[in-house]
Amino acid sequence: MNSKQIAVEYLAPKISNPAMIFKDIDILKSILPWAKDSAKEFFNTQPSKMFLTLYVDDIAPIVDGYITNRATEMYEKAIKSQNKLFSNLCSSQKTVAWIIDRWINTFINLTSNPNYKEYIDISKIKITFYNEISTPNSNLEDILEFEKLQKLPQKQIIKALAEIWQEAIYDFEELCQKFNLNSMNVLGKDNLVKLNLRKEQTESGNSQLVLVF
Repeated sequence: MNSKQIAVEYLAPKISNPAMIFKDIDILKSILPWAKDSAKEFFNTQPSKMFLTLYVDDIAPIVDGYITNRATEMYEKAIKSQNKLFSNLCSSQKTVAWIIDRWINTFINLTSNPNYKEYIDISKIKITFYNEISTPNSNLEDILEFEKLQKLPQKQIIKALAEIWQEAIYDFEELCQKFNLNSMNVLGKDNLVKLNLRKEQTESGNSQLVLVF
């Protein structure tokens, strides 16, 4: 069973009145962790959205706030307009499933739609992330949570590494090695032959490959 199914099967029956999900903030908050896990699982099944998995933990508190702050508004709108949520209020199971789906859709809108009012530019989060791992006192394994990241599909890791190479914000070759990959795995032979690389010594005495323009 995935997280959504578990929430619907075991959490929902404990909620006797579906309307209380929107009237009691603690009940609503008990559903949100399941929504976050469901989002990760869903994104991992969608090739075009797999990269979003890496941002779920960072963006989740914002999505949680978005949902909780609009709980009363969503409920009142459902009663007034008799929309899809209204049709689900007959069952705690259906309402919990609706909340999880709404959480995932909100996440996608917040991170993928520039026209969305509360749009979040996740590229800025990525830049901050890579700045952190480049600081002298950073522990690379701790910051990147490699044990967690290495469980991701290799195609997803390769895609993320390719983005790092394009932005030239980290020692690309070293980072590839952390995932037991190399430049050819990520960029392909055709891209590699176009590169003009040379080895330079860093201030720490180590050496790294640099791209020469």
